[in-house]
Amino acid sequence: MLVEVRRFFCPKKTCQRKIFAERFPFLALPHAQRTIRLQQTLQMLGFALGGQAGARVSKQLHLKASRDTILRLVRQRDLPAPEPPRVVGVDEWAWKRRLRYGTLLCDLERRIPLDILPDRRVETVAAWFKRHPSIEVISRDRSAEFAAAASQGAPQAIQVADRWHLGKNLSETLTAVLARCQAEQRRANRANGHQEEPLREPSQERSAYRSRREEQARLARKAEREQRYELVRTLHLQGLKTSDIAKHVGMGERTVRDWLAHGSYPEPKRRRRRPSLVDRYEREVLKRWEQGNHNGASLYRELRAQGYRGSQKALYRYLARLRAPRQRSLMLEKEQVPAGPLERLSAGRITRLFLRKSVDLSQEEQEELFQIRQASPEIEAAYQLVQTVLQMLRERTGQHLETWLKAAETSHIPEFESFAAGVRQDQNAILAGLTLPWSSGQTEGQITRLKLLKRSMYGRAKFDLLRLRVLHRAEDNPKVDKTTRKVHHRQQDPATVPRSGEKTVNSQHTTAVISEVA
Repeated sequence: MLVEVRRFFCPKKTCQRKIFAERFPFLALPHAQRTIRLQQTLQMLGFALGGQAGARVSKQLHLKASRDTILRLVRQRDLPAPEPPRVVGVDEWAWKRRLRYGTLLCDLERRIPLDILPDRRVETVAAWFKRHPSIEVISRDRSAEFAAAASQGAPQAIQVADRWHLGKNLSETLTAVLARCQAEQRRANRANGHQEEPLREPSQERSAYRSRREEQARLARKAEREQRYELVRTLHLQGLKTSDIAKHVGMGERTVRDWLAHGSYPEPKRRRRRPSLVDRYEREVLKRWEQGNHNGASLYRELRAQGYRGSQKALYRYLARLRAPRQRSLMLEKEQVPAGPLERLSAGRITRLFLRKSVDLSQEEQEELFQIRQASPEIEAAYQLVQTVLQMLRERTGQHLETWLKAAETSHIPEFESFAAGVRQDQNAILAGLTLPWSSGQTEGQITRLKLLKRSMYGRAKFDLLRLRVLHRAEDNPKVDKTTRKVHHRQQDPATVPRSGEKTVNSQHTTAVISEVA
């Protein structure tokens, strides 16, 4: 395309510029080498794909531009200021896990990112909140730093603790209770003269059911560890520091310290055998084995008819243990006193049974859950406490929180007493989280998008460029959240809800007011 440009001349001698060219503000900017439309196209490629990928796509579209040019155009783009936010979500994101973190803030009503901060310090986040006095609700996790920043920067806002994080803390507490009860049950079995469950403990006959290839791989790994240990000792005798030895050998500094403190080659700890799908059919397999059926294929067909869904290889590994004389005697002794689900299942699997809805459990899982609950009064008490919290999480019935806290504090279960003490420290935010509809789900989704953008730019994701690409989505037409529509439809005044840190007459009054708003 050819464009004719008119030129104008000034006859005055006093003018410094004698020649003027015609301007085309709708086509190109002054002194620009590209049209406005081409520049906007390259900017959109940069926002969507980044520098290197954008350059590759522009070449296919016959729009020649280097990655540096595309990134320079992206940095020249000014983002429009978002509307004053009312409901904000805040969470951290990792520059480098366990070393450096930043902060992401989202508008939960418009479902768009508002800003990203280079760190997660209380002062930085609180200063951002102070610059946005329109904030009325802050959804966060149970981090003490974000709680302090919200209290300092937006004391007028209601703090809402995310329900997912509360459920995660609850599952960790339950797992600790079950692990302790399992250990107590095993000690009681030993005291009564019962054999410790052989399938869960390592045996001396372990090499009898290893394949030749597995045994060769194990010996090769052992030889490599022995060689590495000798190298660690040699470097230590030469006077090198533990950190320098770890870098030279390619190991963790803590592992090097443990090896040197051991004084000799540390044999690796034997792993506990993982639960297998064969465990449920153990009694039937032992019975058929004693009857003389030692054919793996035949046993596999019989178990499949009874509902076994595991692999044939897993069954063969189990039968290999029976071929070892010592293992077979131990397993037969164990078959005389069968272990219950509490001893047979792992603490994590029992936790999943406790947390799932009863209607989603199969008949067999319901029977296992019933037996586990009957194994100990403490486990039954823990189950009732967990079910009450799950009901509050699913139905947002936060008015029962105070009653649950008193029950947990008087349950005489140390793990739940500690959990209740943590809830007391952040009770107002947790109460709002169990009552109001806001959560950090949208914030977590934006963090996933941020990590995708950061990793797609490899080493060129500097903070300014990353911020531009993350916030560029705010220019799109925002979608109004369903929660926002419901809240606006009810036309409730959130100022009537007690805010985080605000003293109220009693917890029942606080619960009643929040419930009316929700």
